[in-house]
Amino acid sequence: MNIQRLLVLILVLSAFVYANEGPVGAKAVVSNKNILSGNIVKLHIRATGKMATFSTVKTIDGVKVLSQDERITNMHVYNNGVLQKECTIFTLTFAPQKDMTIPSYEVQIDGRVYKTKPIKLKMKDSTASNRKKSNIFSLKLRSDKKSVTTGEAFLATVTLSLQHKFIISKKLQYHRPKFEGFFVEQLGKGKSYDKGDYQVTELKYILTPHSEGNFTLGPAYAKIGLQDGSKRGLAHVVIDRKMFEKASNTLAVEVLPQTVMSDLVGTFTLDSKIDTQKVEAGKPVKFSIKLEGEGDLTRFDFPDYTLDGVTIYSDQAKIDIKVLDGKIHSRYSKEFVFISEESFTIPAQLFSMHDPKSGVLKELKIDSLDIEINQSNAATMSSKTSKLSNDTKDREINLREKIEAIPLSWWISIFSFVLGGILFYLLRYLPKHKRRSYKESEALNILLPHISKDPEVEKMVQKLYAKVNGDTSVVIDKKTLKALIEDFG
Repeated sequence: MNIQRLLVLILVLSAFVYANEGPVGAKAVVSNKNILSGNIVKLHIRATGKMATFSTVKTIDGVKVLSQDERITNMHVYNNGVLQKECTIFTLTFAPQKDMTIPSYEVQIDGRVYKTKPIKLKMKDSTASNRKKSNIFSLKLRSDKKSVTTGEAFLATVTLSLQHKFIISKKLQYHRPKFEGFFVEQLGKGKSYDKGDYQVTELKYILTPHSEGNFTLGPAYAKIGLQDGSKRGLAHVVIDRKMFEKASNTLAVEVLPQTVMSDLVGTFTLDSKIDTQKVEAGKPVKFSIKLEGEGDLTRFDFPDYTLDGVTIYSDQAKIDIKVLDGKIHSRYSKEFVFISEESFTIPAQLFSMHDPKSGVLKELKIDSLDIEINQSNAATMSSKTSKLSNDTKDREINLREKIEAIPLSWWISIFSFVLGGILFYLLRYLPKHKRRSYKESEALNILLPHISKDPEVEKMVQKLYAKVNGDTSVVIDKKTLKALIEDFG
């Protein structure tokens, strides 16, 4: 009798599992059908069978999918008397902003296609109790512009607010907004401040559209573990720990095409400075440019100069970006060094600039510069060197005649004296002698005028110039550097 009851119980349990899980098939369920704006919703598509294949889903009724996850669980399901254990669950995370309908999805299971049923989601009324619960932790996304032209930069800001009384129990998992269709540059590491009952953190992003069209920014998404600091049990132990998941709102941005093509989009000024236009042969001429104003210069690149017979070096461009009165301001600076034995001309540079405020195309220009190389000193030095060479030859002839007249015994005495002096020098002077070490900037100033005299000097100047301007990957051979300074310093 007991065995019969046990069999009946097994059949009842099997029927219950079969009724609830069903045979091979697909079913969609959501974590919550009534939601508040900013709350996260998880859609679970459950497929029962030996093998299930899901399609990639990027949006749900126009709402971006924040994450996707697929896992296999063991669930006891009977199908025609055969026990099937595999159940694949495909989870989609998203953040609705209004009433919406989750459509039907197709899932291929064991070679056949099954469809889920549509699900309607409804936004809750924002009552006082709901607002209080929702505002424990929140994310908001805003931008300073809703309509821009291609290449015009604007500012997007994510604001994360957390009530003071809550303590973070697990590290914040933050996912920045999706900015598809834009170049993105995060501005600093963010700033935090107190506002009323909240601690507020702001993260700013510079967005520059690279194509025209209608785009949706966001949402930002965060997950954080919190514990209520106002609720404490015995021995001051904090209780009531919870995990919070939030998403920001989304923003629609219209990107209009440029009426004319230009090198720059914004409002900028272009300045240049040269230290001298008249210099001796082989001496450096330093030339710097500065571009600044309202707009984004992170992708601007001033073209390098190429001149026949002129050695040219340039440092890495320096770009500084900050926000003033809610607007993006950029500064771009770069320096060039020209070295030549002959006079030359630094050519003019011309850039087009589209001003999005006025819609007018303007020009930014650097005028050409004539550099005069003074050859007189070089000619005088050559004449002196020639005269010195002739005098040296005459002295050598006279010295040779006098040396030939010296007896052999005198030569032995002279040799002994010189040898003794050398030994005295080596034993007493060399251990105390230390070579002077030069800073990289000093060495650069010493070797720069001699760059055209030796290829090794040119190579060393290139390394020194890069090192002085912040390139930490460059390695300077100190022995070679000292040798070059001794030869040319």
